[in-house]
Amino acid sequence: MTFEAWLSTSDFCLPGTIMSYTTQPQSSDPEQLSAGVKRFETSYPHHLLACPSSHVSNIWTYSSSCYSVYRNRPAVNILERDSSWHHIAVTAAPDGTIKTYKDGLLMTEVIDNSTEPWQAGGALMLGGRQGCYGGCRDQTFTGFMDEVRIWNVVRSQQEIIDHMRRVDGIAGQPGLAALYSFDDPNMTENMTEAHMWTALDSSGNGNHLPLVTPPQPAPVTIRQGGRSYQTGKLSFHNNYALNEEIGGMPDRDFTVEMWVRTPEYKESASPLENELFMNMYSYATHAVRDSSGTASSGDLVEHVFVDDAILIGKQYIFDYMPEGAFVMNSTVLVSVNSNSKDMMGHVMLFPVDWKDSDWHHVTATWSFVTGKTEIFFDGLPQVPAYKWSDNHSETKFAKDGGVDPHMAAQTLRFGNGSLALGQNQDCYGGCFDSFSLDGDLADVRIWDQVLSQDQIVADMFSASLNDSNGLVARYDFQDENTKKGLPGPNGIARRMVVDSAQGSPEKALYLWSDAPRFEISTAPLADKDGQAVQLPDSFHGDHVLFLSDQQVLLVSNFSNFPETQVTVEFWMRSVDSCNAGVPFSYATGDYESGDDNSFLIANYNNWDVSVMGDMGNQPDRKAGFGSTDGQWHHIAVTWESSTGIATLYLDGRKAWSTVRAQGMRMPSGGTLVVGREQDCMGGCFDSAPGAAGDVQQRYQLEYGAQDFTGEIDELRIWNKVRTESEIKQGMASDLQRAEPSSEASDRISPSEADLVAYWTFEEGSGYLVKDVTANKHDLHIQQPPHWRVVGPQQVCGNGIVEGLEQCDDGDTTAGDGCSATCQVEEGYECTGLQPSTCWRANAHITSATTDGKNNRKSHKVALTIAGSVTAGLLVTAVAFYAASNIMSGAWDTTSLPRLPNLRPVSWSLPSLAWPCKPTEDGYTDLPMVETDLYGSAESGHSPLSEPPLVTYVPPHNPPPLEDPQNFPSG
Repeated sequence: MTFEAWLSTSDFCLPGTIMSYTTQPQSSDPEQLSAGVKRFETSYPHHLLACPSSHVSNIWTYSSSCYSVYRNRPAVNILERDSSWHHIAVTAAPDGTIKTYKDGLLMTEVIDNSTEPWQAGGALMLGGRQGCYGGCRDQTFTGFMDEVRIWNVVRSQQEIIDHMRRVDGIAGQPGLAALYSFDDPNMTENMTEAHMWTALDSSGNGNHLPLVTPPQPAPVTIRQGGRSYQTGKLSFHNNYALNEEIGGMPDRDFTVEMWVRTPEYKESASPLENELFMNMYSYATHAVRDSSGTASSGDLVEHVFVDDAILIGKQYIFDYMPEGAFVMNSTVLVSVNSNSKDMMGHVMLFPVDWKDSDWHHVTATWSFVTGKTEIFFDGLPQVPAYKWSDNHSETKFAKDGGVDPHMAAQTLRFGNGSLALGQNQDCYGGCFDSFSLDGDLADVRIWDQVLSQDQIVADMFSASLNDSNGLVARYDFQDENTKKGLPGPNGIARRMVVDSAQGSPEKALYLWSDAPRFEISTAPLADKDGQAVQLPDSFHGDHVLFLSDQQVLLVSNFSNFPETQVTVEFWMRSVDSCNAGVPFSYATGDYESGDDNSFLIANYNNWDVSVMGDMGNQPDRKAGFGSTDGQWHHIAVTWESSTGIATLYLDGRKAWSTVRAQGMRMPSGGTLVVGREQDCMGGCFDSAPGAAGDVQQRYQLEYGAQDFTGEIDELRIWNKVRTESEIKQGMASDLQRAEPSSEASDRISPSEADLVAYWTFEEGSGYLVKDVTANKHDLHIQQPPHWRVVGPQQVCGNGIVEGLEQCDDGDTTAGDGCSATCQVEEGYECTGLQPSTCWRANAHITSATTDGKNNRKSHKVALTIAGSVTAGLLVTAVAFYAASNIMSGAWDTTSLPRLPNLRPVSWSLPSLAWPCKPTEDGYTDLPMVETDLYGSAESGHSPLSEPPLVTYVPPHNPPPLEDPQNFPSG
């Protein structure tokens, strides 16, 4: 076997698995499920390991582990601060010899003790490690991939060197099992195809990779205790149902009830093979906090983001028993008006008897006045055993009476926010953690009142309610409430489920999954004559600059910096999930005087603003959310001296406000540094050893390294407090500027009043970022720059809702509900589907359909290729069974800065995809149609057309796969 890929990553935060391959276990015994899985993995960009093994539960243990084979070998490191590309090749011979090549050079040669022949027909995952066949994933990779090739022969070093840069002449070579060049997107005209649904196998073997696997709705009969209930269900496997801008949600009392089914807990299995955390219901919005730091309905001093405004999940925890033994217990978790990154947290755990794979009814209630929090499991009240609230924790066994069931009393949240089923949001509509739901939900009901036990029990098994007063939304996932568009080219039909309580699409949940996305590649590839593949120039779009600790952008003696009112805004993208990166640092003195933080926008993992050294106190120190999910985000921060109010806007939405340096003035004449944190003017950077410039000693790094790693664009400074409307207009200006058809009047003028400095980053080369205003505050680039090209950030008519578009139906024809500028026309309503479907207001929507148009031309991308440029994939989500040029967190040319209704990529949330087979009419539907992964609870017979190899298939495993063609064996 030989595995090859071009990789680019600057993710120093997380271990990553580049590829893993598993085969089906041959035993139905749960104890043998893991041991029977044969694996091959290539992991850890900072210390590249490649190992076949039957037992890789912990890759770092020294006995019978992968690392034990490499422990005396020098590390093979492909992790670069500047995201430089490297080619890797791993060969595995039948005698157990494993060779690792970096950029064509042999780096390690080891002998593994596993020489068993491989089996064809297994599961390949890119960007994640499989702990069990086709699932139990962890160790996700964040970065770019391009030109992924899998061979069923051992390639020689000369063969690797001869072809590693070639973009042609690979298909058809002997032994080629799969070839993913990621040149699938249609990027010739507009470079916006960031969400192609399939990565094609160019080897001719048909191992194509669907990248999107949304939740699957289906009818279900729920049976419990002699009672039954026919309704609809939604099956989740690393995906979600989402409405980013839902209204009418409970702001005080609430009841949330749902039917849930999860996989059976395997007592004898390792923790890796059991999903220990699963999030079922996540509502994110804002709360309001008074000057004491308590959320309240009084005078608003602070506007706080609460990602866990209502969070309901299932969690397994270890309990220590009096006799000295540890047991794993199942619990239902409830969090109310909380922020997972802030000190503002209110969480309870309720032990329940829930280790089977049966349907169970779960209800959570909370009272605004008293804070009483209750869980009813199958209609029975439960006792909480753990609570964290008001910075205080309590633990008490339920049999001993449990903990006080009150928390977060009289705290308010907004009724407008973002609702997700199957995931946990850490930011609006995204930033999902890895604890997704593997299981089914049915009949989700949301109330703005506290239901009694009698009310809950009376309607548990009923489609018609005795009293629907207070019901604000209901999702029964029935066919008539599931709207289905026409299938795309790979057979996926994009769907939404509407609120069956009101029948309105305004509360519809859109079914989707995070997936790797295509981006323009700058991998150093070549044609058959050895000539470098042309890299993109300004391609209908503009340039951005990649920043890291190897760069300093600086303006000294900033003469007219705003003193009493300021707005700073910019676009950014980063996947640095572990450092407190600083995009903007204005200093007028040193650390001792406190003037090093005259105006500081800090910590893009948990935003923080400092004005004249005022960083706030503990309750209001942080915003409680970040922006390092691999997507483009627009950030704007305003401050005025008279009130001291500082406000942060995320993607045009007011996301956090606090008070800083009231009554103070910011002096002019200081030094501005973009992408580094100054502790003295122009230096004393809080950076790790090896960074460029004047770097602090390690013991002086109070908050660790604070360097910005990622891309930045369109940076502006104003000497006024811009309103939310003006900030959105500025975003629209940026998004429209990239379109060749946009008028100059659509753009922000450099001579606009109150504009102090404006850096467009349009240079694309050289050592100056020019201030296009008359003030000429040019940014000096102190180190060799890494310029990159981005495509247009918003293109109306491409069928993708981007930037500030309200709709996009795939054309620019007015009069059909979606205007020529992709705004919803008067008298119409439109879905956020891709492409949008529009209908006249107050008309009943019968189906969401698309016209099936696809006029985009192909362009080479790595995951990125444009024209003669190669293509690639931004990998922040796991790709299952094929490979793509995958880019994530690296500074390669990109397509879209902001996709409001699609969450393209996040290695922290792997999304699995399965092969589909070509037919004369295109691609067949995915195998992930309705498949009962729990046995025969509803139908009484196996859903599989052929007997499975094992009788138990946990829900995080993929449905039965067709054997890949010509995959390596032996």
